[in-house]
Amino acid sequence: MNYQEATAYIEEIRGRLASDYSLDRVMKLAGLMGHPERKLRIVHIAGTNGKGSVGAYIANALAMSGYSVGRFASPALFDPREQIQRVLGNHFGTDTAWISEEEVAERITQIAQCVRKMEQVGGESPTAFEIETVMAFEQMVRWHTDVAVIEVGMGGSTDATNIIEKPVLTVFTKISRDHTGFLGNTLEEIASNKFGIIKAGCPVVSVRQEQPVMEMLKEICQHRGLKLRVAEPEQIRQKDYTLDKTSFRYQGYPLEIRQLGAYQPENAVIAFEALKLLAQTGFHKVNISSVQTAFRETRWMGRFELISKDPFLILDGAHNPDGAAALKKSLEIYFPAQRFCYIFGVFRDKEYQKILDEMLPLASNVYTVKAAGERGMDPEELAAVVTEKCGRYERNIPVQSCQTVAQALREIARNGHRHKTVIFGSLSFLHEVYRFFDTSRYI
Repeated sequence: MNYQEATAYIEEIRGRLASDYSLDRVMKLAGLMGHPERKLRIVHIAGTNGKGSVGAYIANALAMSGYSVGRFASPALFDPREQIQRVLGNHFGTDTAWISEEEVAERITQIAQCVRKMEQVGGESPTAFEIETVMAFEQMVRWHTDVAVIEVGMGGSTDATNIIEKPVLTVFTKISRDHTGFLGNTLEEIASNKFGIIKAGCPVVSVRQEQPVMEMLKEICQHRGLKLRVAEPEQIRQKDYTLDKTSFRYQGYPLEIRQLGAYQPENAVIAFEALKLLAQTGFHKVNISSVQTAFRETRWMGRFELISKDPFLILDGAHNPDGAAALKKSLEIYFPAQRFCYIFGVFRDKEYQKILDEMLPLASNVYTVKAAGERGMDPEELAAVVTEKCGRYERNIPVQSCQTVAQALREIARNGHRHKTVIFGSLSFLHEVYRFFDTSRYI
C-alpha cells in the first residue's frame, strides 16, 4: 500500500462497530506482529483529564535527558500521524517528528496481512484504534526507542493499550466522570476501570485523588505490594500566574511552565513525581536541570491556549464537568471579576448540562456550534438547553446558534468584541480555530 491506500484502509475500518470491548482482537493482532509491546520500556498513562500535558512533560524531560522517546497520544486533531511521535533531544531542546507517510504505509501493509490471517480463521477484525495502537508499538521498536510514553485511549481495563504486560511505570492523572456510557455511572466504577492498567511489579504514580478513589488505589497497591508515589498539588508554593508563564515551587525546586491554566501546575507535579521515580529505577540520566528546562519549553495544544490577544481568544478542550470546573477556575484566576463571550459545542454523549452549570456563571453571552462528527450535538438544540439554563440568572445572557466556529467568530467581530472570547466543549474545534486565525503553529 501507499500512504493514501493505508489511510483509506484504516478509515474504512473506523466505520465499523466492534462486537464487544475486550482485548482479544488487539492481543491476537499483536501476537501476529511478534508482540512489539513486549520489546519496549513503557510509561503507561491513564486518567480523565491531563494525560496529554503530563505525557508531554514526561516525554520532553526524558528526551532532554538524552533518551530516545516514542509517544502515542490520541485522538489526532489535525493529522492521523500526529498520534505516533518520536522525541529526540538534549539539554538544549527537543526535536519531535510524527511517523512518516512511508512508515505508515509500511506498517499498515504489514498489519493488513495479519488482519487477513485473523479473518481467514473466522476471527473478528480489529478496530481502527487497535490497529493504530499496534502500529505505534511496532514503529517504536523500529525506531529503537529507549522508552515509550503511552496514553490510554479511553478507560483502562479494555483499552487497546492495556495489552502492555509490564510497564516500567504507571501514571494516573485526576480521575473524574466522563465516558459514563462505557466506563460506569459512578466515580468508583470509572476509577476501577482505569485502575485496570495496574500490573504486578510495576510502580504507580498518581495525583492525590478524591478520597474513595484514593482509598481504592492504595488498597490495590498494598494488596499487590506495589510502590505508590502520590503527587501532592497542595505542596505547590509561590504560584505566580501570568499570560506568559506560570512559576511555582514544589518540594523546594523552582519550576516554570509556559502551559497556561490553573490546572497545569498539578499536571507538572504529576510528571515531576513520575520522573523522580524513573530516575530512581533505572533512568539515571534524568536530572533536575533537564526536567526544569523541559517543563519550561513544553507546549500542548488546546489547553487554556491563548490563540490571539487582539481580538482576545482562549481555546480550551474542556469537555466534561471536571474540565469545565478547571477552566472556570483558570478564568477567575487570570481575569478576576470578568465575564466572557462563550463559543460552546459538545458531543451529545457528554454531560453538557453539568458543563453549563459550571461555566454559565461567568457568561456574558453564548454562541452554540456543532462539534465535529455524528456525535456533535445540533447547535439549535444545544442553544435551547443553554437558553433554558440562562433563565435562572437575573441578568440577560443572549444565546445564538451557529453552525461553525468561524460563523460564531464572525458574528462576534460584527458585534464589536465586547468581552474576551472563550471556546470550549471539544478538542475537535482546534483545526478550525487555527485556520480562522491563519496560524501554522501545529498545521
